[in-house]
Amino acid sequence: MDAMARIISTETLGALVDKLAIVNLKLWHCQELLYGEHPPEQQSQLHEKNRSLLQQRQRLIETIDQWIEQALTDPSDMLITSPQNKLYGRFRTDTEL
Repeated sequence: MDAMARIISTETLGALVDKLAIVNLKLWHCQELLYGEHPPEQQSQLHEKNRSLLQQRQRLIETIDQWIEQALTDPSDMLITSPQNKLYGRFRTDTEL
């Protein structure tokens, strides 16, 4: 199983979209900084971070596309949902209810 197949079979769609949203926020902040006045060495660092974030964003979009394609064609090896084992509310023991 190649790396992409492992990612697709171990990630939920929600987790992938969450990662994409985080990368998009980082990208937005980075691009906001790129339009500001900064010394040349900081500008080059910002350009490098921007390039890296754009690559991450593209990989995530491709992974999401592949996840959806596999979910439609052969979902047998996929993690469609992930159980949420939350331990709060009535199961809390550190406070009185």
